[in-house]
Amino acid sequence: MFAAERIRIIKNYLLKEHKVSVAKLSELLNVTEVTIRRDLEKLEKEGFLERTHGGAILKEYTEEEHAEEFVDIYKTQRQEIAETVFHLVSDNDMIMITEGLTNVYIARKLTQKSNLTVLTNDMRVAMEFANSPVNNVILLGGDVKEYAVYGQLAENNMQYFSVKHLFVEVDAINKQAGIMVSSISKASFIQKAIRSAEIVSVVCLANCFGEKSLYRVGSVDLADKIITNSALDDSYKDYLFGLNIQVYTSVDIYEE
Repeated sequence: MFAAERIRIIKNYLLKEHKVSVAKLSELLNVTEVTIRRDLEKLEKEGFLERTHGGAILKEYTEEEHAEEFVDIYKTQRQEIAETVFHLVSDNDMIMITEGLTNVYIARKLTQKSNLTVLTNDMRVAMEFANSPVNNVILLGGDVKEYAVYGQLAENNMQYFSVKHLFVEVDAINKQAGIMVSSISKASFIQKAIRSAEIVSVVCLANCFGEKSLYRVGSVDLADKIITNSALDDSYKDYLFGLNIQVYTSVDIYEE
């Protein structure tokens, strides 16, 4: 992979997550930690990030801010998506929510429902529902990677469950490359999760349409529904309609 492509992926990751470890980027990009440190040094000189012990944080993001409240530049967009999902889930449903920050916002909103059974591999999602006594949450076991569990154990555990609605958060949707995510663990997990669901809804921020990430989950038409925010370009709406995929945006919840 060329240096320019690595830099682009690192920037996109930090814009979403605000902080990252050298080890995580080394695994994500399949290069040595020495190479990652050089990339981070270059981005620090550009003023994009600040290097920390073992990683880096986005320049505008500080540990003090993190301690008080998570700073999210896409907060409004994620809240719009969460509001849309709220109208697609009914009390008593059994659903699955995969790892992702937008899915955490979705979980927070869905705690207003009653008697949901929620299966997840994201510890943040599980914690949202752990404080909701009127709903039930099941956290899959597996290898812990940052905020979520992955690996063979997590995938094996999924075979014992069948859910009505699966909400999969992805990092990019591209007409040529399809649905993409940032790690092979995430791609493999999503591919297995899809087999356990009646309805597959793909969650993706509008600004990630037309972008690319590192690993391909599959073609766009593996989704029954795609849920995004109101900034989605009309050309992508037309493209998805042509594939007979239901598209939900925050402008019109029932836009199909």
